[in-house]
Amino acid sequence: LERTALRRWPDDLPELPRVVARQVSSSVGGHTVRGYPAFVDTGSAVDIQVFAAESEQAAATGSGLRRLLRLSVPSPVRAIEKALDPRTRLLLGANPDGSLTALVEDCADAAIDALLPVSGVWTASEFAAVRDRAARTLGATTREILGRVEKVLAVLQQVQVALPAKPPAAHADAVADIEAQLEWLLPKGFVALTGATHLADLTRYLTAIVRRLEKLPQGLVGDRERMNRVLAVQDAYDELLKALPPSRAVAPDVVDIGRMIEELRVSLWAQQLGTPRPVSEQRILRAIAAVAN
Repeated sequence: LERTALRRWPDDLPELPRVVARQVSSSVGGHTVRGYPAFVDTGSAVDIQVFAAESEQAAATGSGLRRLLRLSVPSPVRAIEKALDPRTRLLLGANPDGSLTALVEDCADAAIDALLPVSGVWTASEFAAVRDRAARTLGATTREILGRVEKVLAVLQQVQVALPAKPPAAHADAVADIEAQLEWLLPKGFVALTGATHLADLTRYLTAIVRRLEKLPQGLVGDRERMNRVLAVQDAYDELLKALPPSRAVAPDVVDIGRMIEELRVSLWAQQLGTPRPVSEQRILRAIAAVAN
């Protein structure tokens, strides 16, 4: 079942099984060994690997299918990049991905993710249907996502202007906290990692940072109190991530706790921006406990 260097769905594989099993005999009896196959992104191609745990399969599947679809349809990246006006190119060029081309590639990845069904793709016919849809819509969806990213980067620029290069000693802890938050929110590949549906949330999180920086000089005591509340749950979340295997740490329920912490920040520093759901330290700690148990 395992393959290497795939650039399309294998012609001789009508279905990728969700689980494979083999009976293993020994001198003291027999037992069943199960494996969990998945497409795995290797950068320029895709492999099929069989994992020992279902969580490892789940962690690999999304990026593996994304790469296989990107290889199976024409890329819209060059055409989109060429069509951008100079002002937009300038704004988008300064981004966490490192270059304009890398950013548009990131947006195309996010566009593919938006096309993939939540249940995944397990048969050649399902893959062909998603591939054909991607061939029709990938360019338009990528451009739409790039428009949302433009709003993100416009607010990021405001944050960067407001962040002092050499903050006063009294502001140093708050500025360090904000810089750590930015690293969390905007790693390389941030568009696909955030997901198309959460880019507006990312814009809101960055706007909340701008509001925090505006209030900081006159509200140091309150800022530290709010920061300590956030850091208490952030520390608990960090401990959870350390305790989890990498494949479990990227599961949706675990990732959602990180978003809950960002919503807590919004509620504390920019309540007027609103949050899509109730949020509190207690809710976050209960969510952490549910995963840990």
